[in-house]
Amino acid sequence: MERRRVPALHCGHRHSARAHDVAQVSRKDQTSSYYPPRSRWHTRLLYDAARPVRRYIHLRRLFQAARLSGLQLVLSVAVPGLAFLLLGRRLLGWLVVAGYLTAALAFIAALGFPAASVSYGLLISLHATSIIFVEGLWLKESGFGARLAVAFITLFAVWGLMYAPLVEFAQHHWFMPLRQGNRVFVVQRGVAVNSIKRGDWLAYEIAGDNYRGEREAGLYLESGYGIDPVLALPGDRLRFTPEAVYVNDKPLPLMRHMPVQEELVMPEKVWFIWPSLDIYRNYGVPEASISASMQRTAMVAQKQIIGRPFKHWFGRRQWP
Repeated sequence: MERRRVPALHCGHRHSARAHDVAQVSRKDQTSSYYPPRSRWHTRLLYDAARPVRRYIHLRRLFQAARLSGLQLVLSVAVPGLAFLLLGRRLLGWLVVAGYLTAALAFIAALGFPAASVSYGLLISLHATSIIFVEGLWLKESGFGARLAVAFITLFAVWGLMYAPLVEFAQHHWFMPLRQGNRVFVVQRGVAVNSIKRGDWLAYEIAGDNYRGEREAGLYLESGYGIDPVLALPGDRLRFTPEAVYVNDKPLPLMRHMPVQEELVMPEKVWFIWPSLDIYRNYGVPEASISASMQRTAMVAQKQIIGRPFKHWFGRRQWP
């Protein structure tokens, strides 16, 4: 009987085994010593601890009902109207977006006026409505009372956690509306003191505690904020006469309750701003006491300066 030789199969088997060994060595060289990657204990601990919370609030049901990814859900909460657009309510979504942008513009343009308060409430309402729409998918099997309670909680949360802190931050760092008499000024917060010139209008703080002595004498100066032009800069010389007040020998008209016989040199980091204040005094308080109190108020230190009013605010001229 003739024996059949199968060298090709034998060689193929030898070649396959060699390739397998090379692949094993290559894989062993390329992979990390920590392969497969280990799960960190704190990640697993937090994930397990959050599992009852996710089950209790039906977070999986929320994602399934909303058909949104985690990022889309976060953006839907942060961006008013986006939830309607992502979930197919495009007309309603664009109406919410347009209404929100219009209300935002009206709020900024009418700062300090009642229209700004109305626009502010509309901003909060539209934003909360967008979030409540997503919550409705999550709570569609809940009763009317539960959904109404969640809606009110959402409305107050949007106001207290988002808009109130944002407005507070803007007033301390960007702009602030101030009312003086019947006029409203929008003030740009912060001002480079080196840029202040005579005639510039500044908003500054007036602390009522400075006038305790005058109160005892029957003189009451209203505290709060003042917005008035700068008359003199640090280092300027002032001279008061019955006819005028001289700033570096340049005459300026006398203002109400200014002294009529005095000279002074402005200290460093102090600006002379004569205040437009309402003054309340008892009968018999001499004019000299009023002039002295007003003069102390007019010495505005750097820490009292709030900012400079914008010359124009959405077409409204604020100061010359």
